[in-house]
Amino acid sequence: MKILFLLGDYGKHSLERQFAEETQKLIGKDAEVTVYDPALPLPAPGELDGIWIFTHEEEGGCPEELMALIEANIGRFEDVPVVASGVGGKDGGMNAATEIAEYFDAHGGRFYTDSEPLCIPLRTTRFELEPEERMDLFFLVDGFLKYCGMDDSESRKIAFDTVLNDYLKLMKYFRPSGPMPTALSLQGDVLKMDDEEFDCSCPGDAPSEIKELHFEIDSLKNDYEIEEDEIIAALPERLAQAW
Repeated sequence: MKILFLLGDYGKHSLERQFAEETQKLIGKDAEVTVYDPALPLPAPGELDGIWIFTHEEEGGCPEELMALIEANIGRFEDVPVVASGVGGKDGGMNAATEIAEYFDAHGGRFYTDSEPLCIPLRTTRFELEPEERMDLFFLVDGFLKYCGMDDSESRKIAFDTVLNDYLKLMKYFRPSGPMPTALSLQGDVLKMDDEEFDCSCPGDAPSEIKELHFEIDSLKNDYEIEEDEIIAALPERLAQAW
């Protein structure tokens, strides 16, 4: 599966590029992602399974150059699934993302409409995702890749792999040094490594990124019906690869 990213700003550190990089991390190896190079021709329609557009807002709408590119190629890509996300400002570029969605809808394009455009407002000088936004992005990636042709089994595989990686990060947080755990068990929020027990809900003064892992794990386990026995069965191999 091949996905093309179009950006409203191709600057090295633009908000769009940072948003695209976070999205690419969630897509992982399940699709080949290419960020469009404005100096090169667009790929042929038959070479793409989907297009993801990331944009800021200019004068209350889509940046002129990006809109011109869309308008010039709408006929070529009318059968290619498309999704748009906004970033920046107080409303996260919602007007720009909505304008793109309405344009594709009016011209018969295959725009992904199972949810409102995911738009991330600018809260600091750099791009950041709140825990809820990260999960929204995860489910948007999941839904859009399905729309592009990915089957449900691959979708659950991505979620399961994310949960395993999150548990590995938690384990390294709880046991930053020492030998790799050999005996593991999991019951609710309690993870047991050898003779030590750890509360994975991370109460108290745990760093925010560790608390976010717990939020992500709970969301994915519930939405994809991932069982604790599955996790414990798969963790030893993941540990052997990454401890």
